Amino acid sequence: MGIAHRQLRRTPADAAPASGGGSTMSMASAAMHRASDSDEPRESGESGDFSHDTTETTAVQSIPASALLLALSALTAVGFTRIFADTKFLGSMLFIVVSLHAFCLALRLFKVRGYIAIPAAFAVMFTLLAWKYYPDTMSGPFPTPESWQAFLADLQLARGQFPSSVAPVAAVGGFIVLATASTAAAAILSDAFAFRAYGRVETTVPNAVLFVFASALGADRHRVAITTAWLACALAVIVAMRVTHAQVEHVWIGNRSRVLARSLPVAAVLAGCAAAGAAIVGPRLPGAGETALFKPSKKNDVTQVLSPLVDIRSRLVTLSDTELFTVAAAEPNYWRATALTEFDGSTWKLPDGNLAPVDGSFAAPAPQSHNVVQQIHIAALGGNLLPAAYSAVSLQDGKAYWVDTTGTLVVPGIGLQQGSNYTVVSSITDVAASRLGSAPETLPADDPSISLPNNFPESVTQTAFEVTAAGASRYEKALALQNWFRSQFVYDLTVQRGHSDDAIENFLRVRRGFCEQFSGAFAAMARSVGIPARVAVGFTPGDAGADGRYHVYGRNAHAWPEVWFQDVGWVSFEPTPGRGQPGAEERTGVIPQQANAGDPNSATPITTPTTTPVAQPGGPTTTIANTSGGTPQTSVPTSTDSSSSSSNGPSIWLALVVLLIAAIATWAFALPRVLRRIRLARSPATSQQAIALSWQRAAHALALIGAQPRSSETFIEHAQRVGANFEIDAHSVQQLALDCTAAVYGNRGSEIRVQRAEQLSAQIVLAVKDQLDARKRLIAVFDPRMAEVLLPA
Repeated sequence: MGIAHRQLRRTPADAAPASGGGSTMSMASAAMHRASDSDEPRESGESGDFSHDTTETTAVQSIPASALLLALSALTAVGFTRIFADTKFLGSMLFIVVSLHAFCLALRLFKVRGYIAIPAAFAVMFTLLAWKYYPDTMSGPFPTPESWQAFLADLQLARGQFPSSVAPVAAVGGFIVLATASTAAAAILSDAFAFRAYGRVETTVPNAVLFVFASALGADRHRVAITTAWLACALAVIVAMRVTHAQVEHVWIGNRSRVLARSLPVAAVLAGCAAAGAAIVGPRLPGAGETALFKPSKKNDVTQVLSPLVDIRSRLVTLSDTELFTVAAAEPNYWRATALTEFDGSTWKLPDGNLAPVDGSFAAPAPQSHNVVQQIHIAALGGNLLPAAYSAVSLQDGKAYWVDTTGTLVVPGIGLQQGSNYTVVSSITDVAASRLGSAPETLPADDPSISLPNNFPESVTQTAFEVTAAGASRYEKALALQNWFRSQFVYDLTVQRGHSDDAIENFLRVRRGFCEQFSGAFAAMARSVGIPARVAVGFTPGDAGADGRYHVYGRNAHAWPEVWFQDVGWVSFEPTPGRGQPGAEERTGVIPQQANAGDPNSATPITTPTTTPVAQPGGPTTTIANTSGGTPQTSVPTSTDSSSSSSNGPSIWLALVVLLIAAIATWAFALPRVLRRIRLARSPATSQQAIALSWQRAAHALALIGAQPRSSETFIEHAQRVGANFEIDAHSVQQLALDCTAAVYGNRGSEIRVQRAEQLSAQIVLAVKDQLDARKRLIAVFDPRMAEVLLPA
């Protein structure tokens, strides 16, 4: 029902119109009454830009649609079960979502204004989040500034870990807080779009964004069932919104007389766009294609190691049963790849180190040690780091470089290859706990093993002092810290990964984690109380086979801390529950154990092969000097093979930007053409209706600058007020008002009058468009409602 109809109703049938207003209502004007109540597009906007000719949908009438919208939010929450490792989070998330939908409905029942209701809903959302995740920060039923700081810390933690995380991730810490907050915010926004902005398709957008995100990055669990249910519910919501608001206004995607028929194709197209977006954009999102620590490209291909401590949990799970290499040795040990000594508050990193080419003996054996020969056969392990017992002193087969500061063997060129063999001799320390307890508490020379970032959390340092307070020596403090972790924490692969400051605080709060957290937290806390420490990365011994070799699998990937002792060197400790290094029982008090083949979360004792081991070598060893001539190397020598070039990160972001720009340009280009087609399809049947429609379009445009008609005005009175108070050509508005009055009240119309009315209406629309600010013009490019208003005839 158009503006012309509204003004026609305001003039009684038995009264004369205002000056220049035309005659009383006739049979022809009654026909115009019926025509103007047909399928003409009408817009609504915030701040009263457009008026409604009927009573708005009441909150009670909207309850069925509210229930469907709640179901859509619930299915969006269910979609996160593909992101997280378990479903324990779902109950709390659904409780918060249901509570917020109920709260929004209550605010509408009490007719609370939107500018009050929406902020109030977000305040309730944060209160529920604090109640669930930060109850110890609450002051009675209210959150505190401490709650807000904890919330921001978790969001920062999730942001920092997102690029390298791979689903499924743990339903704890920053990730679950972010997911719950996003789902709750989507619930509030969808309710606002549905019942305060009178949206239809727009109602599903907040939930659609989250659902596409979960679809793109989530694990392939119940993918078809969840997606089908969500799309069906989204379609039902769109139809319900159209039916609910049918008596209020028309929208750009259909007519009231054929709501279902017009809505179904549009909803289906939008569902298809969402699926296409997930397929195109999803694989290019950060973290979706993150390279694994041990990632096989084919069944028998050698994998590539990009970082010694990147998302170990996912690699433990992904390659749990993949054999990486085998070792023939007289005794089991931790096969150590390297050590990470630099901690910047976010990541433990490899330091720059001098590379010395080795072939034969290259280092002196450690004091009070014995030699162990290891024959290493590479199966599916890639990269440049050759694992061996610490500390290697001789390489008898193969070619490598030695980094003395970290005790690392580096294979040059393309690195480890499937089927390659190496023979390494290592010097294993046999130091007693009593000697460690009496060792001088000095620091290693030229080593950052005591440094911490300036913003390292004071709470973590305080905890470290409390745990080690009873220790009289460096060894006793390190042992106390180790035993505290082993007795007070639980090994769990499903927790959130990370070893940054925020991750350490979260780890100490939830007290669940795996080797990455245990080793990183141990080393950082040890440094905070003055103990030089670093993180070693490698593998537990593996399974003893009948062939006399230790078979090392993906599940054996491990990280552990090392502490420096004067005249002894670096000594390993084991804070991770369920893990224990062979040969270290006397100083650590931990029996040898490693991940169970059937369940990485459980432990099994370490056994030895029953066949004859490799003979042990004797004799002295020699030290090989650094690389000859020039500046020492600080990076791994590489081959000229271009196939191992840098990552495609920049190209991914470029593709996303190009895709986004293309989508925006396509929408802006196609929207006016689609609206013109809709307008042509709704051409008025008579010249009188065409003239009235021209006035209606001009009136809608005038409403954008605050010149909407008043309830007591006729067409001509409205035109006179516009000409006197707004920068609109008075003659054009008054002439259009005269033509509309003659058509509606006098049933007078002709082709010439129709053309003149259309031209005058177009002039008014263009004049209004020139007066709009940049923000409204930009909105008009993408908003179908405003674009329809400003579309020239």
